[in-house]
Amino acid sequence: MPELRSQKYLPSFWHDDSAMQGYMSVIKARAVNPIDYDRKIRFWTNLISSSCEVEGNAIVSVDVLKRRFRRGDQLPSSIPVVCGVLMPLSKWQEQHSSWMGWSFQQLSKTSEWLFGTSKSISTERYIHLQTIKIQADELMKLYNKEFHSEVDGTGSIVEYSTFYDSAKDIVRTKENFDIVLAHLSDRGDVTIGQGRNGEQILKFRDSEEPVRFTEADASVHDIRRAMTKIEKDITVLERKAEKCEFYFKVVLDKTKAANLLRQKKHVQKDISDKDSQYQRLLTMLQQLAATKHNKEILDAYKAGTAAFRANLSRQGMTVEKIDEMMDDVANSIDEYREIEEAIGHAFVPKQNDDEDLEKELDELISKQKDSPAISNGTSNKVLPSLPEVPSNTLGYNDFEDEDALSLQKRLERLRSAT
Repeated sequence: MPELRSQKYLPSFWHDDSAMQGYMSVIKARAVNPIDYDRKIRFWTNLISSSCEVEGNAIVSVDVLKRRFRRGDQLPSSIPVVCGVLMPLSKWQEQHSSWMGWSFQQLSKTSEWLFGTSKSISTERYIHLQTIKIQADELMKLYNKEFHSEVDGTGSIVEYSTFYDSAKDIVRTKENFDIVLAHLSDRGDVTIGQGRNGEQILKFRDSEEPVRFTEADASVHDIRRAMTKIEKDITVLERKAEKCEFYFKVVLDKTKAANLLRQKKHVQKDISDKDSQYQRLLTMLQQLAATKHNKEILDAYKAGTAAFRANLSRQGMTVEKIDEMMDDVANSIDEYREIEEAIGHAFVPKQNDDEDLEKELDELISKQKDSPAISNGTSNKVLPSLPEVPSNTLGYNDFEDEDALSLQKRLERLRSAT
């Protein structure tokens, strides 16, 4: 298996002696040959990074790397210099002393490396931080895939041992696993709590708030443990019921068959009781999850209300001002309607009624017709001693004609206008 894994990160020219001779030799100081120094450091740094990722262990030492990159009887002489660019485990411990003070003592009581000191450079252990970051991302993918979407709505709570067993393909050592958890804790993705029986429990972040382990989380873990035990009990009882069913069919003794039948019914009743207990516990988990979701909804309502009020205050809007503004709008609309009505009543000059005008016109016309009859009855003889008699009877007929014509024109204009 190690040989198969090594094939994934060793370069294609690894078995070429001429190509590898320079890399296996001691790295000279950079001041002597900076190009050769940078080339070898880059080669070994990339190779160590690939090997740590494939081997599933970001904790290395000079001895471990020499054995990992051994070529027959030849050991790489450049490893001690390359390890100088890695972070020593002791330095990392100092930077995470507060987290390790409780969590690591609980998680890795048997890990002597957490409390011991190294005397030799060959046994000094180092951490490949880039591999730690990659492993942390892979663990979060594993959590989101297998644990986050629990049907009971409490996927953020995972037992430490359960998660470690699931992650063995990613992280192959417990000490490496603990360091990755510490890195996830630094990122704010997980925290570690303790159950009532002393077992370690992981809680992953499930909201924007900082992740905290509470008594409710410990209760969720206890309920899950009880449910797991019930599941195992039901599995055992089901097998027992199947066994009774099998022997019931093959037994020849009537008394034994009756006993087997009673045992089967008793086992079936136990299964039913266990299933009822399981359903009650599942309901409790769902209620706990619903409580958390309801709190999130209420918090969202609260935040929305506060934002709405702040926006109103910023805009200077109050109920009184809105009422006053709406009254002004109503008054403006009423004034506009009054103005529109006033404009709609167009000025029309006073005119006579059509029937009155026609009646007046008929009277004038009839008078005009009667006037010639009177003049015809008058003698046309002109007296020599008197001036000539006016033919229009003092201009009366001309006046009547003009008046009638004017009235007729007025009537025509009135009709054309209407």
